[in-house]
Amino acid sequence: MVQIRFDKIPSFLGLPISDLEDLAPNQVAIAGYFCDNLDQTFAGQRYLARQLRYVSRSKAVPVNATDLGDLNVFPLEPEKHFSAVISQCEEVLKLGTYLILVGGDSSGLKALGSAVENVVNLDVPIVSISNNNKLNLSKTQKIILSVDLKELAGKWVSKPRRLNGLSPSQIITQIKNIPNKIIAVAIFGLAPELDGRGSTETQVALNILEAVVKRLDKGAH
Repeated sequence: MVQIRFDKIPSFLGLPISDLEDLAPNQVAIAGYFCDNLDQTFAGQRYLARQLRYVSRSKAVPVNATDLGDLNVFPLEPEKHFSAVISQCEEVLKLGTYLILVGGDSSGLKALGSAVENVVNLDVPIVSISNNNKLNLSKTQKIILSVDLKELAGKWVSKPRRLNGLSPSQIITQIKNIPNKIIAVAIFGLAPELDGRGSTETQVALNILEAVVKRLDKGAH
């Protein structure tokens, strides 16, 4: 008798996989963004979510976090694309769920910003890792966090676009120390190599994602 083995479907950080109807307030939902040809483009950024899922293992992350799958995207039809992405983000945010977009170019951040503004009916600032100490925001100010992995120093990536920059530990420390209430996050800007050369940068990105999930969970209570 032949025994068939069914491997577990890869997910971010080994988290459960959920649909929209499974989400609840204060839950952290992570979604992949498979698009890298609309803003600050360079090929390969769309693969980040896939690579992070491949290397993920079950870890001691908050039990109220989940993998929502990938957003439906239409990168060859920009108007339809942005309308669809904004609408999908809105549906998550309306539930009071914290949303993390992973991968792609910065067009995901722009769509996320529009969705947040539509849902909360307020101008919610986008705060990046590099400027979070310079904006002098009130601690009660809700924010969208932008984690552009191009900020990483060249030694941490296989295709460096800059030599200087931040170490993974510096980025993670800044994420932990942000005092504001973060309601949505975009992690983007890295085109990981799809073979062994990308192992270091993929693991770095995974550690940063884990730090973001824990920070959102901390802010939810």
